[in-house]
This record gives sequence, structure tokens and C-alpha cells, in this order.
Amino acid sequence: MNEFLRIASAELLKLRRTLALRLAVIAPLTIVLLQFGVYLARGEQMSPRGANPLTGYAQSILTLWTIVLFPFYAALVAALLADIENRGGNWERLLSLPVNRRSIYAAKWVSGGLLLLVSSAVLTLGVGASAAMLRFTRPDWQSAAIPMSKMLIGSAMSLCAILLLFSIQMWISLRWKSFMIGLGISIVGIVINIILLPRGMFFAVNLYPWAMPAVEIAPTSPFRLLSLVWGIVGGIGVGILACSSMARREQQ
Repeated sequence: MNEFLRIASAELLKLRRTLALRLAVIAPLTIVLLQFGVYLARGEQMSPRGANPLTGYAQSILTLWTIVLFPFYAALVAALLADIENRGGNWERLLSLPVNRRSIYAAKWVSGGLLLLVSSAVLTLGVGASAAMLRFTRPDWQSAAIPMSKMLIGSAMSLCAILLLFSIQMWISLRWKSFMIGLGISIVGIVINIILLPRGMFFAVNLYPWAMPAVEIAPTSPFRLLSLVWGIVGGIGVGILACSSMARREQQ
């Protein structure tokens, strides 16, 4: 355990001033600022009469985040973490160290998971702050409650659901040195997801890694628990399998 903690600490130090860390803040704020501008201009037309407009605001951000940006960001995190070693040719040195190879790969998973956690926290705080600003700029919205509990639950559930997707993308990015292979697979997965969701393939979508974060925040989905469990169990299982498989390879 002490060995793993030392390796994980070294991985976290590598993240300083990296694009992966910056994107953990920039990616969620991009969605928040986009929807903030839309609601600032057209808020009345986008909320049903009598409904809390800020609830619709939070739901619209969660929908955009989980369908498109979060799956792509998870793939980008995996590719960037692997590229830190690939670009510098560090794998030969890392794998020659007198430590368990599984710990080296597992530390990559943990650092990536923490970046996803940071992005989810930034999204939640960004929605809360922007919702407060919307309420301040619109007198007719001042009595509307800021849906922080909805954001906390939605962000947490989508984070758990995306673990399987992240483990798959991390395995791909570590297995092949090309930066574009992982991103290309992610783009194909997102396109398929966009095609599947409107067609109502509910059960199939729940088991499809690129769709599971969106399923988690869908208010009427009857398969949210299945998606949540499959994301957590599948993500951990694929991660363990990938670490064992990569540790047996002679060279990276």
C-alpha cells in the first residue's frame, strides 16, 4: 500500500501545469457559460410556465455535459495521461523500477479518476454560481430555488456511470501509443450514442458505456440503478483486468 501511495503521489505531481488539469476546469465551465448566455437571452421561452426555471437550467447543462462533453473529456484525460509517458519515452524507465508494475498502471487510473471528480465538482459549483447570477439579473426569478441538490446528485451519479467508459479508454490509450486512436474511438462512441438515445433503445443504451452518464441524469429512466452499478463494477473490473494485462507485457 505504501508503494502504491508513493507512485500515486508522483502521478499527481506530474499533473501540475498540464493540459489535463486545466481542462478539468475549462471543460465544465465551457458548458456552463454557453447555457448561461442562452438563458440570459432567452430564459422565458425555455422554461415551462409555472416551473422553476433554474431546474430546467441545471438539467440542460447536465444533459449537454453527459451526452457529449463528459464522455469526450474522459477519453481526452486518458489520452493525455498516457501521452505524458509516451511523449517523453518514460515507459522504459518506469517499468524498470523495482516496484509492482500493476501499481504504476493503477496510479494512472486513480489520477484520471481524480481529474474526472474535479471536473464534476467544477460543473456543480459553476451551475450554482451562474444560477445565482441568473436569479439576480431577472427579478421574476428571484424566488426560484437554486437546484444544488439536483446538481450534486446528477454529477455524482454521472461520475460513477462514466467509470466503465474511462477504464476502456484508459486501457486503449496505454495499449497504443498513438494519441488519436483513443480519441477516434471516443468520437465514434459518442456518435453512436447520439444515434441510439433518440430511438428509445433503453435497455441497450443502459449497457452502452458512452451513454451511461446521460442515462443516469434522465429523470424518467427506469434503468438508472443498473447503469450506476454497471458503471462502478464494470469500471473497477475493466481497470483491474487492464492493469494485470499491461503489467504482463514485456515493454510499453
